[in-house]
Amino acid sequence: MTDNQKHDQAARPLPFLLAWGLPILLLISTNFMPGLVPLPVIIGLMSGAFLWMGLACVLNARRCRRRHCYYSGPIFILGAIAVLLVGFQIIDLGRDGLIMVVYVTLTLALLTYLSEPVFGKYVD
Repeated sequence: MTDNQKHDQAARPLPFLLAWGLPILLLISTNFMPGLVPLPVIIGLMSGAFLWMGLACVLNARRCRRRHCYYSGPIFILGAIAVLLVGFQIIDLGRDGLIMVVYVTLTLALLTYLSEPVFGKYVD
C-alpha cells in the first residue's frame, strides 16, 4: 500500500460515509422538506452539503493526491454557489432550476472518476 492509498479518505468506508455519504443523504432528504421547512433553510442545507463535499474533496486531494478529487472538489464548491444563486433567484433557471443544479453538479462530480482509469488514480 502506497502513502497515497494510506491517506485516501475516499477509499476508506467510514471517512467516505462521513465526508460524502451524509451530505448526499442530506441532499436526498431535502426532497421531503418542502412544506415542513422554510425554503431558505432547504437552500442552505443543499448548499452546505455541496460545500461540505467540496471541502472534503479538496482536503483529500491535498492529503493523498487523488486525481478525481482535484476536479470534483471545485465542482462541488461551484455547485454550492450555484444552489444559492438559483435558490434565491439571483439567477433564474425556471421552476426546476434548483434540481437541475443539483443533478448537473452530481453528474459532473461522478464523471471525474473517469479521469482515473485514463490518467491514474493518483497524481504523481
